[in-house]
Parts: sequence; structure tokens; C-alpha cells
Amino acid sequence: MAGYPDPADRLSFPDILDPVLDAPADDDDALDEAINAVAEALADSGTLIVDALGRAAYGVTDEEAVLGLIDTYIRVLLHLGEVEEAAELGDVIERIHRFQTRRKRRGSHTA
Repeated sequence: MAGYPDPADRLSFPDILDPVLDAPADDDDALDEAINAVAEALADSGTLIVDALGRAAYGVTDEEAVLGLIDTYIRVLLHLGEVEEAAELGDVIERIHRFQTRRKRRGSHTA
């Protein structure tokens, strides 16, 4: 079909989130690289990040983009009845929030 991506080329939540999900625990450098990789994949795919009103969001950090993707994935999992998987992703969200807090303390800039 014209205008629609080939199903083999479509992004899937688990595939795009793999770098973050596979980042070793207690390794901020690996998590940072994983967040950047996921944010880049989102950008490369043409994914548009929107605000609460559905308008294009500007100045979104890589962490915020990844958190938004995880939040959307959790909603899909809950809709499908995959409560345990959704809960596990809550742990990933907490890890990213802790990472953001440590990054702010170090004075790092937003991506």
C-alpha cells in the first residue's frame, strides 16, 4: 500500500527499547548511551513527540522522549492484560528518573 511502511520495517516497542531494557544495572554510562540510542532511533523513524495537548513538543530531552515511549508501551501492555510486564517497565522508569536526578546534580546539560 502506498504511504504505509512495510510491516517488516515498522518499529516495535520491545525492539526500539532494547538498549534501555538491556543496559546493565548501576552503570550510568551504559544507561546514558542506551537512552541516546533509543532517542536517536525515535528521531530517525520520524516519530513526533507531542505535548499533553497534542502539539509538537520542543526542547524534549532524550530521557523525556524515552520515558514517553515507555509510558505508551505500558499503556499498550495494560490494555492487552500484560500487567506483570507493565510493572517491570515501571522499574525502568524509576531507574531513568534516578539517572536524571544524578545527572542534574552533576550539572549535565539536556540533550
